[in-house]
Amino acid sequence: MKCVKSHWMQADSKIVSKKSILLAYQMLRGMEPFCDWKLPTTIQTKVVNDSTMYGCFEDDPHTITISTARVWDVSQLVATVGHEMIHLHQSKLKILSEDSPHDAFFMNCARQVCVNLGFDKENF
Repeated sequence: MKCVKSHWMQADSKIVSKKSILLAYQMLRGMEPFCDWKLPTTIQTKVVNDSTMYGCFEDDPHTITISTARVWDVSQLVATVGHEMIHLHQSKLKILSEDSPHDAFFMNCARQVCVNLGFDKENF
């Protein structure tokens, strides 16, 4: 069950920034299973306030976007960056489908990430 956050937490959040997204990416990139995937050393980052998403990945250039409307704390930030890193991995392998981004390959990678890093499998 997700906690409902008050509006002031969304508006005043200092957790999500271009720098914090990049720092989360760099930390996760050094951990299993990400360290085995040969992901790029750096990426582009974007911050939006879009209540329809937690985050998204865009391929060219490699960009991870995180929404302050849905991501309020460090654990959500790290988990959401990790989720988008799986899409980056799919993109590098040229198997990222816009029609079905959460295919069996994604789900297998997500399982590995959640087991290794302790993320909640139900909400990842």
